[in-house]
Amino acid sequence: MRKITRIFLYSFYVLLITFVLLEILVRIWGYSRMYFYDPIYMPYSKSAEIPYVMKPNLHHVRAHGMIWINTDSLGLRSAVPGQTYGPKQANEYRIAFVGDSVTFGVGVKTNATYPEVVGKLLNHLQSHCKVTVFNFGVSSYSVKEMVATLKYRVPEINPDLVVMGIVIDDFDTGRTPQVDKWGYNTHGGASKLINRFPTVKLILRKIHLSYLIRDILTRTFMSKKIEYESINGKPPAIVAHTFKYLEEFKKIAEKDGYKYVIVTLPSVEGNGNQFTYVIHKMKADHITYFDTSFITPLFTFKQFHASEYDWHPSAAVHHKIAAMLSDYILNNFLKTACAHKLSPQTSQPTPAGLPEPAPHPRALVR
Repeated sequence: MRKITRIFLYSFYVLLITFVLLEILVRIWGYSRMYFYDPIYMPYSKSAEIPYVMKPNLHHVRAHGMIWINTDSLGLRSAVPGQTYGPKQANEYRIAFVGDSVTFGVGVKTNATYPEVVGKLLNHLQSHCKVTVFNFGVSSYSVKEMVATLKYRVPEINPDLVVMGIVIDDFDTGRTPQVDKWGYNTHGGASKLINRFPTVKLILRKIHLSYLIRDILTRTFMSKKIEYESINGKPPAIVAHTFKYLEEFKKIAEKDGYKYVIVTLPSVEGNGNQFTYVIHKMKADHITYFDTSFITPLFTFKQFHASEYDWHPSAAVHHKIAAMLSDYILNNFLKTACAHKLSPQTSQPTPAGLPEPAPHPRALVR
């Protein structure tokens, strides 16, 4: 009996020491740091179509991608914590951005996200209107939650233009998690079992090694391959099934009197070809869109990454998206809208110095 006990204790100590050493090595490596974040989410009480939103009035909290953020009074990422907004002013032009982690800006500072840069550029390029941007982007949202955001949250700010930013993975509506009682995202799949023991899961969240083990298990045994390319002329099944949300986005925007545009965003996995069917269908359905997905090859693999282990777009990619999109918005929406906002006494011609770039051939101008 003593021999068995000694063997057990020896094995336990070996496992414990091995675990501690591996934990130290993973921490030094830095792989898991991008997964750590504070409990920044909460359920959305006004509709079950939106499983979670960010908590309002957060100040310097940790979010996905090794970044620190603030949120305003609406629960949107903001440079100013707790910022409030009054009624829209006569010369104000409001743009609402809805999207996933790319639009939210995982891995980049708030002032470097493409919605923020678009706002700065538009205010620099013209002085007739004050442009205010609102970033409704939330990590892991699919096209389904983006449409629900337009329906339930966006009307509160009374926008002039709504922009839906999508990557191809957003058509997978099954990827959006729920939120637990603390304010963390909780997924199904490999996490289903541990979700039954929330206190244990809370402890595991603080262990760097657990994220590495999770990724190994997911990629080895539980990964699901989703096909986004057309096969034999047939559209990808998952895109064909959920494209209806883009049509609904258009319908809601037009019903509520908003101008709108759907922006196809770049991802490290492709060069824009993954959007071939989507763009073809948007053209056929007369959906206003602007394509930036083709810019991925302009960056090296390292330049595209927000950080070494984070495949979200870097600040440089965000800036490129914003430069293209701000020109598009200026020439196709803002000039006309701001001319209408000016009173006859203050109206003046558009300055000759404003850029007039030709729209990119892959961008549909309506």
